[in-house]
Amino acid sequence: MSGFAATNKRLQTIGTRLANFPLDPMRLIRMTYHLQKALRDKTGVALKPFELADPAYMVLAVLYGSPNETSSASELSEACYEKPANLTRVCDDLKARGLICRGDKEGDRRLVMISLTDAGRALIEQALPAVGSKVATAYESLSKAEMKQFADLFERVLTKLDE
Repeated sequence: MSGFAATNKRLQTIGTRLANFPLDPMRLIRMTYHLQKALRDKTGVALKPFELADPAYMVLAVLYGSPNETSSASELSEACYEKPANLTRVCDDLKARGLICRGDKEGDRRLVMISLTDAGRALIEQALPAVGSKVATAYESLSKAEMKQFADLFERVLTKLDE
């Protein structure tokens, strides 16, 4: 289980040492971390031929899925779960490679808009299937019903976190 046994053992030890330790929820959050790390490692391999790291891939993918392949910098930061300072660095690199362009929003020069270029669109259209293949392989042991259940459970937790 991708090295989770050692983490599980540590959590159990904590549970024996700390009264009222929420073992099951803590196990779930640690499993989530392990899952995310393992998937990022797999997708990182898929992104290497495109000379993309995960944050840059996320920027291109979010833009590709946005209306007019454009987003404000603040919306992009939120959608990519990147801090503004890191997003600026990532976007500087993508701009230098000719994959995105920046401009002011028409009617509001204070708002920075970021858009895919033709080269950015071409690159993300190549990278998405490679990443999608790695992700699909990770979940291939689950049925469609199990994937829906998995998603529904995550949705419930995310909704609870938003309260």
